[in-house]
Amino acid sequence: MAFQRLAFRCAAGATILVIAAVLAGCVNEYALDDLNITKPTGDAFSKALFKNYSALAKSFGPVGVAAGVAFDRGGSIELTEMDSDIGALANNYAEKAIIAARGSVVEPEPGIDVPTHKMRDRLVRALERGKATFAADAARAQADYDCWMMDGAVAAMRPASKKCRASLEISLTRLEAEAKAPEPVPAAPAPDNSDKPAIQP
Repeated sequence: MAFQRLAFRCAAGATILVIAAVLAGCVNEYALDDLNITKPTGDAFSKALFKNYSALAKSFGPVGVAAGVAFDRGGSIELTEMDSDIGALANNYAEKAIIAARGSVVEPEPGIDVPTHKMRDRLVRALERGKATFAADAARAQADYDCWMMDGAVAAMRPASKKCRASLEISLTRLEAEAKAPEPVPAAPAPDNSDKPAIQP
């Protein structure tokens, strides 16, 4: 009887350990879970990017809690397709925010066609010239571009994508104006001494 009680206690202890391990696996599984405890480092541009991407990630509200295609790891509690797409989108913004918070380079999303490739090239040129001096405006332009591209990939978010595209035109135009390379100053013309008499030795 004592052996059975001991075996029962061991089995109960093992079950508790398994449950604890499963719950531990659910904690901070997604970048969105870590966003509130992340402290940005790096230069002013990285910190501004973190701020913008964090705002985008949090803009979806509680749907971000379920940031994958399923609520739990085992996939036993499926979300609706819209919830899972928006949850994944929120998590993608959170991932970009955390990368920026580390001071690492966050590349703008790739273009998907000729117009978006051209807009990305335009953004990259403006970032190269202006992100060190105009960090806040540069970060806003990049976040607007990524919002346009990333929201556009989710059917339910296409109206928001159009708003981001309109905002991008404003933020990128402002950055380009601020970061415009100064016009080279023309060299002063050489003095014309033809009317002066030559100096005699």
